[in-house]
Order: sequence, then structure tokens, then C-alpha cells
Amino acid sequence: MRKNILVLNIITAIIFFTSCKKDDKAVVVIEQSLLDTIFCNTYEGVIPCPDCPGIETSLRIYKDSTVSRTIYYQERNELPETRIGTWKRKDSVFIATFDREKLFYKIKNQNIILRVGSDLKEVKGTFAPDYILYKKSSFKPETIENVYLSGDTINLYNKLVVKHDKKDTYNLLLTHFNKMDSLSNCTVNLKAMLDKRFQLNAALNKTEGNLRVIFTQKEAHVLFEKIPKDSVRFKCNDSLKFAPFNGSYKKQTAL
Repeated sequence: MRKNILVLNIITAIIFFTSCKKDDKAVVVIEQSLLDTIFCNTYEGVIPCPDCPGIETSLRIYKDSTVSRTIYYQERNELPETRIGTWKRKDSVFIATFDREKLFYKIKNQNIILRVGSDLKEVKGTFAPDYILYKKSSFKPETIENVYLSGDTINLYNKLVVKHDKKDTYNLLLTHFNKMDSLSNCTVNLKAMLDKRFQLNAALNKTEGNLRVIFTQKEAHVLFEKIPKDSVRFKCNDSLKFAPFNGSYKKQTAL
């Protein structure tokens, strides 16, 4: 009888420890409703940078296993860069691949995604808040409706005015000023569409690519796509001219 009780106790202990071991490796279940929220929103934050104040990061994860990441190195005099990659999910972590670069983003809740290391562990301690990406609040046109300036207003400078028209359509007024030669001044009106990343896109014409405006915390950045920036010509004073509109513009005042 004692022998049977001893055997039963041993079996019970084995089952107990085995079940505990399985719990340690339990798969994290992410509800579909939470994933749907993530797929419909943009997450933003400022990640630490070794040689600049911070890296403004905007992350958009899509349902079709693609991911968009826009980064901007503050005070580096560089334009923002947008890269498109793919993702796979391991429990609560999205493993994003951009060419040869792999980055890891952990779901905390519907409002927060964490940048984590390759060991998939969260950053702890004082620096933990620096690796948080927050869900972007509901977009409002007035957040980008502004006057933006680039250059030296005493000599050469550019002015960008962004004004909401209707729905996802915006008016862009770009002006190039030359205080030394007013004949070279140039003003261009463009219609632009707002995309899911909250960037504005204006078609230059059927053959000359696209003008994109990317917004960061204190600036708007004008980029030319699918066309060399030096070959863009605008109609100014009844003639086609080159105007150096590409670059970063500092936010001035709201309209």
C-alpha cells in the first residue's frame, strides 16, 4: 500500500512540474481585435541617437505583412527616409525586415508598441520611455496647416503654405524668393493628396514624378520622387524654371 502511495506521489509531482514547465513556454495569444487596431494606426516616438538629439520614428504595420518606417535624424540637416519592409510575428513581437536590417517591435497594448532588442526583451530602467512608440492621435488637418520657411530670408529662401481643401485634398503654395534678383522669384500652386502615413503627395505631371511632403515635429520636408531633383522645372512668369524647392522647412505659424 505504501509503495502504491509513493508511486502515486511521484507521478503527481512529475505531472505538476511538467505542467509548470509548459506554462513557462506558453504561447502569447494576441486577440484579432488588438491586431486590427494596430493595422489601422500609426505609432510614433523619438528613439535615442548617438550623435543627434533623437531619431523621430513613424511606424505603420499593415495587415498584408508589409511595414513602413519613416525616420528623421534631428538637427542633422538630412531629409527623412521612408523604408518599406515585411514582417513576421512571434507571439507579441513583430520581426520587421528592411533589406538586410531586422528590427523588433513588441505589442504592449493598443496604444503602445515597444522597440526591443534581438533578444526580444524590453528595455528597463531610466531609458525605457525612450523606446516607446505611441499610437498617433486622430489626425486633424490643422496639425499640418501652416506656413513653413527654408533658407535665409535676407537673401534666398523658400516658403511653403499648406492649406486644407476638402477631405484628403490639400493646396500647396510654394514660393522661391531671391532678394537680389526678383525676376527669378517663382510661385507654384499644387494639389496634394494625404496618404495613410499622413504625408502629402502631389503629381508634377504624367512624366515628371511626384512631390512628397513629410511632416516631422517642427518641420515639413519636400522631396522629389521618380525624378532627379535638379531636372524639375516649374512654370514661373510664363517660362519654365528650376526652383530648389526640395529640402527642410521650419514650421512658422498656423494659418
